Amino acid sequence: MPLHYVDTSALAKRYLLEPGTPWVNALLVSEPFAISHLAIVELGSVLARRTQEGAISPDTRDATFRTFLSDKERLVVIELSLEVVLEAATILLDALHVASARLAFARARRQEMVTGAFVTADQQLVNAARWAGLTALIPEDDA
Repeated sequence: MPLHYVDTSALAKRYLLEPGTPWVNALLVSEPFAISHLAIVELGSVLARRTQEGAISPDTRDATFRTFLSDKERLVVIELSLEVVLEAATILLDALHVASARLAFARARRQEMVTGAFVTADQQLVNAARWAGLTALIPEDDA
């Protein structure tokens, strides 16, 4: 069972109905996945913005965040440590997510886990992840 690293743009698709949501859900339905502590803050921000825009209600925002928190037993959360920051300093764009993914995969390999892919809905982040030597996937539109 591979471990995938999921950035916030793809993580949001796990909890909000958007193009690519079925693809992300199929990928993450039973497999563990890694995120950065940064993604927790960013997902909260996405939900707050959608609430302010009127796209979701405050009740939906709160229920969605609770659903995200209920996934915690399947999450590998990479803390924003000095190790991540130093790793990020060697990477270009969106360095904290890419650095977190590299460290998540290194830890997985040490535990003899199969590593998966860096999953993002952000094409620039796909490019940065690939530049950093990671396999990167972007959710497919369901259209």
